[in-house]
Amino acid sequence: MMPWPTATLESLYADPSRNGLTRPKRTRGQGYPMINMGEIFAHERIGNVKMDRVPMSDREIDLFAVRAGDLLFARQSLVAAGAGKCALVRCTAETTTFESHLIRVRLDQYKADPEFYHYYFLSPLGKANVQSLEMQVAAAGIRGSELATLHVPVPPLPIQRRIAGILSAYDDLIENSQRRIKILEEMARRLYREWFVHFHFPGHEGCRFVDSPLGEIPEGWCISSIGEICSRVTDGSHHSPKSVAEGLPMASSKDMHDWGLNLDTARHISPIDFDKLARNDCQPLKNDVLITKDGANYLKHVFVTRVDQEVVLLSSVALLRPSSLIIPHLLAATLKDPATKGRLSNYVTGAAIPRIILSDFKQFQILLPPKAIQGSWGRIAESLTMNIWLLLDQIKNLRRTRDLLLPRLLSGLIDIESLPEPVLSEP
Repeated sequence: MMPWPTATLESLYADPSRNGLTRPKRTRGQGYPMINMGEIFAHERIGNVKMDRVPMSDREIDLFAVRAGDLLFARQSLVAAGAGKCALVRCTAETTTFESHLIRVRLDQYKADPEFYHYYFLSPLGKANVQSLEMQVAAAGIRGSELATLHVPVPPLPIQRRIAGILSAYDDLIENSQRRIKILEEMARRLYREWFVHFHFPGHEGCRFVDSPLGEIPEGWCISSIGEICSRVTDGSHHSPKSVAEGLPMASSKDMHDWGLNLDTARHISPIDFDKLARNDCQPLKNDVLITKDGANYLKHVFVTRVDQEVVLLSSVALLRPSSLIIPHLLAATLKDPATKGRLSNYVTGAAIPRIILSDFKQFQILLPPKAIQGSWGRIAESLTMNIWLLLDQIKNLRRTRDLLLPRLLSGLIDIESLPEPVLSEP
């Protein structure tokens, strides 16, 4: 039982007459930045992100602009149980509005801390509260008037702020790690292009260039196909075994991100089916290079497998096993490069479901530097990648701790004064 009194969400509004609003539809184009459903589902806290724009009059923008501290709720679902998804507006660089599928809630900050209620609606308690509306509205979508009737906990304002401060400290550290990852990613991209696109590698001074199928390259370098430099070029299973509630993970392109597989989103198959696919080489090993080859995300994600993983793959993922001719991180960096992806896109077939045929993939040509150059580059690039992996581990641990604390803090089961502030260690 929650130890705090409850009240309707509307009783905490800053101005009920201008709150719980849904903005009318407008044609997109020039005008004010507009937060849309995609941002709500991609970010729990909305800051300065690239947005569509929409024309609005001065009167409309006065009514429908967002401010730091506003809560935005999704009226309808982009994903299962997605209606009611809540995001917090942190800051905007210019006057910004929101799309018609969102509901804006502006709380009276003398009564309610917006971050506290943002975390409340992210918690199992808050999600269950909103889901009580979802059961009633179905496809029609949640309305502001219905959202206003929800009963929410109202602890004393200092306790709200203390709980929000503890939880936001975790999110601040997560965002800090994400920024550091972007810096390391940019360093890795620039390093690759400096050495292997602009050919400013150590000792390049006075280097002679010769013609090749990919243009002029340094003398002593060569052009090789994927099939020539990999001992294995395959993809995941073309058969999709039956899902089970408890089993072993099977991942597809939807479970990939820029640096690995998210096994939390992968479905599960029986151990018998898993072993059969593992024997058919559908299981990635350490230093394999994985790339999305089918579907909406084709060519989007490429990474080196960090360790042998207890997971098997569906056919939407290609598995490349580099031979001794090329270091895995160089193969991955080459396939990530925009120029390489541009050439690879010419190999894509299929209108409804784009895909790369493996026989074509094997013939795809890339630049192959001498092993000494590869080794010098690899020592730097692999160090950058190791730091990224460590930061990803920290993000995962911070999220896990935050998500464990979230319901316990919001239900009053933890003494908030006894909790230390989280600390991010250097990778």
